[in-house]
Amino acid sequence: MDHRSNEDGALHLGLREETGNGSFSVVPAELLEEAAKRHVTELDFAAYCKDDFTTSMQRNVMQRFFKAFDVQQIGYLTIDSMRQLCDYLGDPMTEAEQIALTEEGKMTFDRFWQWWSQHGSKRDDETFAMVSAAFSFPYHQQQLLVEEVGEKYTPAYRVNFFFKDVETTEKRQVSPWHDIPYAVRDFCRTTPESVPTNRYNFICEIPKWTRAKFEIATGEVFNPIKQDMKNGVPRFYKHGDMMWNYGAFPQTWESTDCVFEEGVKGDNDPLDAIEIGMTQLATGTVAPVKILGVLGMIDDGQMDWKVICISHGDPVAKFLDDIHDVPKFLPGLLEALREWLRTYKICQGGVENRFAFGGEYQDQKFAHKIVEDSHLMWLNLRKIRGQEKV
Repeated sequence: MDHRSNEDGALHLGLREETGNGSFSVVPAELLEEAAKRHVTELDFAAYCKDDFTTSMQRNVMQRFFKAFDVQQIGYLTIDSMRQLCDYLGDPMTEAEQIALTEEGKMTFDRFWQWWSQHGSKRDDETFAMVSAAFSFPYHQQQLLVEEVGEKYTPAYRVNFFFKDVETTEKRQVSPWHDIPYAVRDFCRTTPESVPTNRYNFICEIPKWTRAKFEIATGEVFNPIKQDMKNGVPRFYKHGDMMWNYGAFPQTWESTDCVFEEGVKGDNDPLDAIEIGMTQLATGTVAPVKILGVLGMIDDGQMDWKVICISHGDPVAKFLDDIHDVPKFLPGLLEALREWLRTYKICQGGVENRFAFGGEYQDQKFAHKIVEDSHLMWLNLRKIRGQEKV
């Protein structure tokens, strides 16, 4: 595949125009007039219309797909990631094309778009409507499906997440980290939108009274939950069962570029949360929780905040509004939790963890700030990793 053939394909589709000196320049593409009238994005409009797709719309749609598979937000895809994306789109790339379009094993979006454009005759507008729709459905709790694949406690085990379209019943795989909103958006409210409701989405990774170390796979496409591995062997807490539901908040990130208390930086993961209710939640459960406080744990020289929360459906939740209420109704819990976190590595030959603020829990107001700040870090994840747009 030579350079000229790439240009010919782009020229054929109207992506580029030939200048007088034989070079090519990008043709500016305007938004659809109908989309502009309705004050919606091209992507949202494409989800419900199968006519008049512009080149700009097609390129934006494919760029969103490309970025979804760039799980590390480094601006390019590896050959394996590229193969996964093409298989997902139902248009596999040949080995020869992979070699021709990658540079040192890296595929940029511009190179991918050139290849995709040359295959344009194989795709109709309906294809782009389906592709676009996959990124435009709003999140609703009743649309969320969770499915397990592979044998539990093996390297093949995954908990995958899907959104189901309530109108067409079609489902599509999504990322629990990026696609589930961090805050609960209620359809019916009795208070103004400006008044916080203290309702956040908690994703359970490790159910209480279990010890298999499950976690969101931040390095995999669609970020399923998997069991952490060490030298190919599934990891379990040797210290004993996790006594609370352990998980994370979606759409949050502890930046490695941000300096926190004690002069340490974030751990490059979603924000951890510990749900202290009475009910055991299954791995993959997404539950609305009330934030009570936060503990600043320092793990291997990195800040690893542990947000303390409780499910809104728990019978004790109505009695707890702040971290100071916990000892009144659950005496000894906060001390046991901090001691567990401090010592759980010792039996495996590690060192005990230490804590910011002398091990003191911070109140709900401080915890909310940590959650909101980590959400802003997540919003800027692409920018921090060198992407032009957030």
